[in-house]
Amino acid sequence: MSFKTINLYDAKKEKVLQVTFVPSISLLENLGLRNGTKVVVQSRYGFGGPVLCRVENAFAVAIGKDIATQIAVKEVSSK
Repeated sequence: MSFKTINLYDAKKEKVLQVTFVPSISLLENLGLRNGTKVVVQSRYGFGGPVLCRVENAFAVAIGKDIATQIAVKEVSSK
């Protein structure tokens, strides 16, 4: 089964996503966002605000729209 790649900002809420590309920003790696990491979008704030996502079922992190649109993910399952 093949899933299309989308950016984290446009991903549907409450779906388990697997990161397929992360820009080279050391803070993202320190937060655990690497290729293969699983994340779930919990909420998206309006007016271009950040995306709140849970990383590997461990902790939530808010990522600004400008960076979230650079992170590629694919849906792997429902939560």
